[in-house]
Amino acid sequence: MKIDLYDVYQNKYDLRVSIMIKLLVVLAMFLVIGCGTQDGDRQLAVGNQQTVTVSVTKVQKLKIGEKIKIFGDIHPFSRIDVYSRVGGLITSEYTSIGEKVSEGDVLAEVLQDIPGMEYSPVKIEATLTGVISMDAVEAGSRITPQQKLYTIQNIDKVTMMGKVLESALPETKAGQILDIRVDAFPNQTFRGKIIEIYPTVNPETRMGELKILIDNSGYRLKPGMFARTELIIKEHRALAVPLDALVRKGANTYVYKIENNEAIQIKVKTGATQGDLIEIVNNLQEGDSVVVLGQNLLNDGTSVRVVEAD
Repeated sequence: MKIDLYDVYQNKYDLRVSIMIKLLVVLAMFLVIGCGTQDGDRQLAVGNQQTVTVSVTKVQKLKIGEKIKIFGDIHPFSRIDVYSRVGGLITSEYTSIGEKVSEGDVLAEVLQDIPGMEYSPVKIEATLTGVISMDAVEAGSRITPQQKLYTIQNIDKVTMMGKVLESALPETKAGQILDIRVDAFPNQTFRGKIIEIYPTVNPETRMGELKILIDNSGYRLKPGMFARTELIIKEHRALAVPLDALVRKGANTYVYKIENNEAIQIKVKTGATQGDLIEIVNNLQEGDSVVVLGQNLLNDGTSVRVVEAD
């Protein structure tokens, strides 16, 4: 049988064209389906955009004070060292370190032991009401009149010797009331009052010194403790929000203000703090509602459901 080569080649060409057409049709169908799915996803995302529940509070206007920090050590209100009038042998001791004593209490007795002489025991008495903070006496030991035997400290009240920048001295006045804190009692404050402001400034540190009197009837404050406080030197009226309202992004600070159930991201500049509040210098007004809980779930324009903060 005679085979026509032209017909063979023509049939192969027609087959390739047919296959290519079918592939193009299939590819076009995939593109159409893919576009339709993306459009559907967009529509579904828009339709299912979540509403975030947030707690809000109002921007307040109040007095905020500019503060400086003061640090210092706790000292006894008064102290005294006790010596014996005579030297000799300690025959008896009636106190020990940490005990409370009153002025006139007998602390110990000493017997002079000069050969050929007889003496009655000499009493060593407290010369201040307070607490024994140093005791160098032991029964049976020998002492001299030059030897320091006891130290008594009055700590019913204590003082804090605070350091303050010279720039703040004009705003510092005797009689100002301060809240004192120590590391031993981080959740407690002790009320203190400035009683003395020293008239000189350290030329090396540029710091002045002041004495703060603190009631210590419970004996919780101990001499040597490190104490700190803050002094309000100026007050002014300013807008303020809770510290929890702030959202920091890089070097910038924002709050979310609520308008028409929508969160609006507002860039703000902050100022002084007072407790758990912070001054807001710009871009907010008194009475604006700002988010204090849930702000980390927000973006600019997020739909919200508002719950008033307690």
